[in-house]
Amino acid sequence: MALIVIGAGAGVYYVETKYLGIGLPWNNSVDLAEMPKLPDPVAKLTDDSEGRIYFETKSPYDFSRLLTGFDKLPSHSGVGELYLPKGASAENPAPAIIILHGSGGIRPERETEYARIFNKMGIAAFILDYYTPRGDATESHYIRKILSATESDIIVDAFSALKLLGTHPAINAEKIGVTGYSYGGMVTRYVLDPRLKNIVAPGVPPFALHMDFYDPCHQTLGEDATTGGAYLAIFGDDDNSVDPKACAKVQKTLIANGVSVESHMLKGAGHAWETSIPRAMGDSPYVRGCEFSYDPITGDPLVDGKPVAKSTIDATRGERAFIRTAISIETPHCIGEGYILGNDPKADKEAKAIMVKFLTKHQFAKVKKDR
Repeated sequence: MALIVIGAGAGVYYVETKYLGIGLPWNNSVDLAEMPKLPDPVAKLTDDSEGRIYFETKSPYDFSRLLTGFDKLPSHSGVGELYLPKGASAENPAPAIIILHGSGGIRPERETEYARIFNKMGIAAFILDYYTPRGDATESHYIRKILSATESDIIVDAFSALKLLGTHPAINAEKIGVTGYSYGGMVTRYVLDPRLKNIVAPGVPPFALHMDFYDPCHQTLGEDATTGGAYLAIFGDDDNSVDPKACAKVQKTLIANGVSVESHMLKGAGHAWETSIPRAMGDSPYVRGCEFSYDPITGDPLVDGKPVAKSTIDATRGERAFIRTAISIETPHCIGEGYILGNDPKADKEAKAIMVKFLTKHQFAKVKKDR
């Protein structure tokens, strides 16, 4: 759920420009970009499929529409970049990892660098772009950007990419993992939900492993059952956006439901340590002391088990975005402001070393012959 914090004394022009008019009584919608027409998706990959790949996906926006109305939603093209390692072939298929970027978008020093590392380890990498299909890949207004794609949209993209990658002759469909950062890290955990896999990607193997970097842990999906597999979580103890107690609770539930969990809290690390952004205390909001979730039957949003604002059945994307932000305005006691974010070479080196050991332990790292 998107988090918006608006000061009581903010002027009308300021709220209209910085906060897209959210919180003003005469507004009931957010002006989101139109979803573009992308090239048609492919149904199956071939030996030479690499680079830009278009796949079939959907945009439910609200979790309720993913959980209870997915089949009725229109399809459109999703997109990502596939990087194959040397030696990958039908005779020697490689493991693969789907990379889910953070809320700021794809960054060369993070998502692209991880793809390079994976390829060096003999692992195919698919950098999934969840903003471009929804019209906001180049959007400079941060709030409009993060409101253009919800966790429900990204869940569908991730499972849709899982289905398609498994058709590639040079990829081992039994060994496809997923990793993500912050917003993408949340989805890395959400795709452990067997209900959603059965809705979006029935009949294919589940994700074999999940690598979650600085997921805030404050939100669950109302379901404890999992698809199993291995789960790695890496956080920093100097990151206010991550609630250690919430993470411990989430991980305990995963373990009780068949997931092999490995968790690391890096001393002195903040948020997004791989990025080139100078390390500093920002003013972004975060959740602390409240649990955001969804009704397990209807998919309607809950905060601490109680219903909060929800969209009408016929709401537009812009109206759904407005309601999404209204939830945080409705629950100000749950919202804090400001956490450390930015480049930290020490944390980056430590996290990558942990990740490499995890991948090796679960037999994803593989030396391959040159193609």
